[in-house]
Amino acid sequence: MNYMEQNEYQPPLSEASPVHKVPSLPPVMYRLCYLVQFHDQEAFSRTDEDWNRLHVIYVITSGQARLISKDRNLTVNSGSVVVRQGGTLLQHEQTRGSLSPVQGVAIAFEGTDIESPSWPFGAPASIASRGIAEIALELVLTCSKSKESGLFKPHILFYQLLDALRDHSVRSSRNEHSWLDFVIRHIHDMVDHPLTRDQLARDANVSPEHFSREFKKHTGLTFVEYVTRLRIRLAQEHLLTANPTLQELAQLTGYRDIFYLSRKFKQMVGTAPTLYRKTTKKIVSLTYNYTASLLALGYIPHMGAVASWMEDKLAQNGQPSFKQHSEYELVTRLDLIADSGADVIIGYAPHSSTDELRQIAPTILMPFEEMDWQEQFLQLGRVTGLENNARALLSRYDQLRTEANLTLDSWIGTRGSAICIFWTGGSGAYVYGQGWGRASHILYQTLGFTPPARMEKDGQLLTGYVHVPTSDIHLYAADHIFMAYPTDQEERMALETLLSQGHWNSLSAVRNGRVYEIDADMFYGFDPLSVIEQLQAIMHKLTSQLSMEQ
Repeated sequence: MNYMEQNEYQPPLSEASPVHKVPSLPPVMYRLCYLVQFHDQEAFSRTDEDWNRLHVIYVITSGQARLISKDRNLTVNSGSVVVRQGGTLLQHEQTRGSLSPVQGVAIAFEGTDIESPSWPFGAPASIASRGIAEIALELVLTCSKSKESGLFKPHILFYQLLDALRDHSVRSSRNEHSWLDFVIRHIHDMVDHPLTRDQLARDANVSPEHFSREFKKHTGLTFVEYVTRLRIRLAQEHLLTANPTLQELAQLTGYRDIFYLSRKFKQMVGTAPTLYRKTTKKIVSLTYNYTASLLALGYIPHMGAVASWMEDKLAQNGQPSFKQHSEYELVTRLDLIADSGADVIIGYAPHSSTDELRQIAPTILMPFEEMDWQEQFLQLGRVTGLENNARALLSRYDQLRTEANLTLDSWIGTRGSAICIFWTGGSGAYVYGQGWGRASHILYQTLGFTPPARMEKDGQLLTGYVHVPTSDIHLYAADHIFMAYPTDQEERMALETLLSQGHWNSLSAVRNGRVYEIDADMFYGFDPLSVIEQLQAIMHKLTSQLSMEQ
């Protein structure tokens, strides 16, 4: 059979082949309205309030935040998706603010005259689904290029996104182990109290036999094994961060007999509680700053989060050999940590997977907004057994601080105001409060400068940071301005053009030559080596300018 005959020949349909009638499109129940990117907590909250009557899908692309809904509290991380129904609000927890500057995309939609019989997406929940997040981000990209994408593609992607969200909600509602979720939460909340299988089975309204069978299937451990592991993990954590007696340790972990605690501890850990702190440990660091702090102590982590700003420091240390990942990977890929053979895990609190991490290894999570950077460093010194090294580095910093303040006292006396501005491009910049690193704590806590009045008015001094539009940056003016420009030269030139057209050139700091360029990478970390480097850079900028003025 030649080529033409092959193309002309068409085998007949089998008589057994079913013919499927394609149903017509159902009436449209939801309509896509708006998309917007948000850069911080303030923009997130403003979006939620402005679009209160609309339904909103939030996709978190970086950072971490704690949200409060009507029914529950949520911790969202990079890669999380949350959908909330119109007429409700998702508020940031105000006592500690966000964990790190949260950025992402908000997608607003509304119901049509054809209403769904019930809300199909469930209560707000932090959905860690790469597939859902990818559809949402593709939708954003498509809408930004609407002329190229055509009329239909945004709406196709929007309905794919709704379909994926509904599937997730249906799977969650069919979960036959909702009583197990309650049981496990109760175990973690009451681990220092007596816990029995029979009592928990009664509370869950299931038989003890069904409880044991399903608990083992769900967790991979028996009830007794699970509780024992959790209690020993907590014992390890207390021993790593403090120096409790065996009696105190027993009370903290729900044991009434110190000899039983010691026996179980040794069975699980391989050493007695009294010797545990002296053992060598493989540490996994989930955050850039803690990886840098470990290196500053002279402790090479087994696995750690590493960012571009750390590369020079790693080179200075001779590129120490350890497994390196991004923070995002270590948040979304718990299998990497589980397969690492970790003895200790360290990171920021809260963490959305604390219970899962604790099943892998004892987990030390520190709320860095509530703890001074020096106390965090001392805590890492205790965990590694290198507290003397930690105190030596902090003593060196104290000496440099004293010398810097003596210099400034003799040169300028009263400090005046200062600010660090980190440009994200022509759209705006981040400014940080004294508890967030980025050298602002050096200006305000170490050197005695004051923040701009607008910063205190906005309440950002302690709560963390704010993203300021370029048109408003003059409102945050200070006597001394430290600026990290965009690294892309075209973006930098565009930004300088924008600034020259506004109020910028009329600011006293600009007129007096007190705007100092800084390196964003150098000013990222708050480990001691980074902070010392930042202090020295700030003093070099200040003294160079002041010597020119005299």
